[in-house]
Amino acid sequence: MKAKILGTLLVAALVAPPAETEPPTGSRLGERLKPGHPRADQDAVRTGHRLATCLYLKRTAEVVRFLNTVSDEESRRYARTLSRSIECSSVTLSDPDFVEGTAVGTSSDVWRGMLAEAALGKMGHDIALEALPTSVDYRRDWFAVTGRPAAVDEMAVCTADRDPAGVRALMATTPEAPEERVAVQALSPTLGPCLPQGATLKANRLSLRAALAEALYHRAVAPPRAAAPATR
Repeated sequence: MKAKILGTLLVAALVAPPAETEPPTGSRLGERLKPGHPRADQDAVRTGHRLATCLYLKRTAEVVRFLNTVSDEESRRYARTLSRSIECSSVTLSDPDFVEGTAVGTSSDVWRGMLAEAALGKMGHDIALEALPTSVDYRRDWFAVTGRPAAVDEMAVCTADRDPAGVRALMATTPEAPEERVAVQALSPTLGPCLPQGATLKANRLSLRAALAEALYHRAVAPPRAAAPATR
């Protein structure tokens, strides 16, 4: 599902996946979305992150409610509230050559990840970074509103539990930059085993980063569940 994000605020192109095909991450992960224009994609993705950071600073309560709800109806209502915000109207693309309209369109799951990452950035180091023991259940109530396949969110939650420092290292990189690829590759030993048994998924860095950001955000704001040893 595609969602138009803050149509009155941004002058941009569609947020699209990276232009170059990426090698598989883990044993059962690879490229999921089709390539787009490299420079336009890079600018649009980074603009989306700047907008998310601005909105978190200006409309913190609304962003938090949007991320924390497990109700589709409430999620849509909070999204509409954010879309009408005018506080971040100065956020624009860095390269005017790619100005094409008055909206940035992106999937709802990527937009949620950008907002979650903005929240994490403002939390700084005040979040738990210790690795947790393996759990038998990585399902969460908030999966119902992310728009992602449940297996992707389970993998992200598992990774955020097992290697939170690695996820934070990914969040510290510039989106669409070479160091982002390096950080994703460093997470590979965890991502593959965290994919639920029987699931075969393909993902690009854009959607993977978003899923991991949201998983770490929810871990930061909610007490961790009791964990029990299990083989995954």
